[in-house]
Amino acid sequence: MLSSGLKKILLGALALATAASCTLWSPSSDTACKAIDLALPQGRVNYPDSPAYAKENNYWSSRQTDNIAPACFVAPKDAFEVAATVKVLVSLNTQFSVKGGGHTAFAGGSNSDGGVTIDLMYLTTLNVSSDRKTVSIGAGNRWINVSEALDTLGLVVVGGRVADVGVSGLILGGGLSYFSGMYGWACDNVRNYEIVLASGLIVNASPTENKDLYWALRGGGGSNFGIVTRFDVAAYEQPGGNIWHNSLIIPGAANASAISAYQNLTVNGMPADNKAHSYMVLTHMDMLGGYAVISDLFHADLPNTADSAHESVPGVFEPFESLPTTMKTKSIVNVSTVSREIDVPYGSRQTWWDTTVKATDPSLLIDIVPLWQDHVEKLLAVAKGSAVTPFLAYQAIPLNVLKAMEANGGNALGLKQSDGPLMLIQLTAQWADSALDDLMERSSEEVIGKINDLAKSRGLSHGFVYANYAGNRQSVFESYGADNHAKLKQVALKWDPEGILRKLWRGYFKL
Repeated sequence: MLSSGLKKILLGALALATAASCTLWSPSSDTACKAIDLALPQGRVNYPDSPAYAKENNYWSSRQTDNIAPACFVAPKDAFEVAATVKVLVSLNTQFSVKGGGHTAFAGGSNSDGGVTIDLMYLTTLNVSSDRKTVSIGAGNRWINVSEALDTLGLVVVGGRVADVGVSGLILGGGLSYFSGMYGWACDNVRNYEIVLASGLIVNASPTENKDLYWALRGGGGSNFGIVTRFDVAAYEQPGGNIWHNSLIIPGAANASAISAYQNLTVNGMPADNKAHSYMVLTHMDMLGGYAVISDLFHADLPNTADSAHESVPGVFEPFESLPTTMKTKSIVNVSTVSREIDVPYGSRQTWWDTTVKATDPSLLIDIVPLWQDHVEKLLAVAKGSAVTPFLAYQAIPLNVLKAMEANGGNALGLKQSDGPLMLIQLTAQWADSALDDLMERSSEEVIGKINDLAKSRGLSHGFVYANYAGNRQSVFESYGADNHAKLKQVALKWDPEGILRKLWRGYFKL
């Protein structure tokens, strides 16, 4: 770690270098890489001919690296080095992107082709406060780093469910969690953000400091406001980090019964038992015999400590016991274990799209299935045997979650109790052949449009687009409502009055 005195000297030298650059350096990515290399300690900047570059240019969705090559990767080790990097990039008018976990599905989401990609991989601070109520998490952590550390302490945070997902993207976009029924989404549980602004200034945002920025970061993403380098989040006691989990595979022919059970869980079950969490996914896989439904049920209360305790079913999930299944696996596991179990490996091409509808009528949710199945059949026909795995996910936003979102003045997402209960509909797929990319995007967009039209025709539309599952052509921030969209723009204008981030930070959703 650099001493504070050395950091000041470094930043002072950087100021002189960037002042001179106005006449001596052209505003190119190569020049920016070299300037950052001079400003930061050795080894922070990696070029295309280095093994470190190849390691950093590795993303969950292969679309993020296919024909995408940054001029360099920059891997700062603390907020001061992030600030120094930002100052160089801004002074040279150089486009960049930021990689937290690199879990964006679409090309260029967190990787800058021909520009500079800032990789937060070394920002892995993980400190628990003495009173065990707050965990300070560096922005370069993956959720598995967090859960592995906290499981042994008997603590949990409202964070990601999948092991390899990055902390930054999940929180800044909202963040569904196993514990959302009690505490809201991940963004609702951040006590403080440390953030580097476009000016290079490092500030904090909390309920008592820079309140407008704090509100905006809770669902408004980071790319419009600055690079968040640390999240101070609320911690909660959970013995062993353990939760009850039941994973069911249901024949596709029974999808209507399964969806009806899930809709009832959303409207009635979860609000009555806020320790319950669940999602339901429809898929088509040869290994499952074609169409199938995967339902995962979680509960934060543990039945008892007996060896057979996992066989006990929380009352809120009893209706699922009567569904036909081809597999049913109950367990009591810690968060780390289950997050690894549902992790999606690297190596495939990915797309995500989503929308939100009112969850009050099960027939709407059931009638969405044929729209998706038509999409699947078209994909499989064109793929001609090439690997394609499609998914249609239902993720509940019940009234208890909407209520929990109101903590600390509410978040920027624009979701209200009066809107609910809601159902987040996620359309996703993974495939191997790049020749299918355009079809995947076009067809996914069409299906989302048809779902929205169907919901509107029945008076059940809502239209919220969850940033973390959104397609790159979706209007995320507009879906937060006119008032919140306007307020987000005002906050961005205050903290970045010249619109530097809007101009230079490429890849993710902009206001």
